[in-house]
Amino acid sequence: MDGGDPRQSKSTGRIKMYLIVGLALVLAALVYRYLHARAARNRSISPPPATATVSEMPELTDLYPERQQKTQIERSNIRELRRLSLRDIFAPGKSLPKAKRPTKRGQPAQREVKSLKLKGVIVGDKHSIAIINDKFVRTGERINGYRVVRIGEKEVLLRSGNKTVKLRLASND
Repeated sequence: MDGGDPRQSKSTGRIKMYLIVGLALVLAALVYRYLHARAARNRSISPPPATATVSEMPELTDLYPERQQKTQIERSNIRELRRLSLRDIFAPGKSLPKAKRPTKRGQPAQREVKSLKLKGVIVGDKHSIAIINDKFVRTGERINGYRVVRIGEKEVLLRSGNKTVKLRLASND
């Protein structure tokens, strides 16, 4: 007995069709989500270790000796640059060159005192500098056999043994 309404069987067929399509979409979304999560999990896992052992691999130093030599030179250059760049540019150098001591005493020393000329004086809080015969000297340093005892604003006191000499700054005439 086929007593059913043709419109009702048509609408039931459509409902079944929508239901199947909807379930297929939900299933596809679940499969995509599962596969996508699995791929992301595989990406976060580190790759398997290499199968070759260290003894089987060739040494890179043997393959590229010139490159290794070049990198050693570059490293030494970098160390040298670091050493140079760490120096304070406002600090004075290590020390000024020392004056030579005379070999003979007496008469030549008198000529050396006359040859010493005070050209300038730089007076500071801690370290004063005198310019004698175009050489920079500080207190305690030697020049032509004389030790610099004191540096004043317009004069320098030198001492050699028991003899003391005072050099005055030349006038600008």
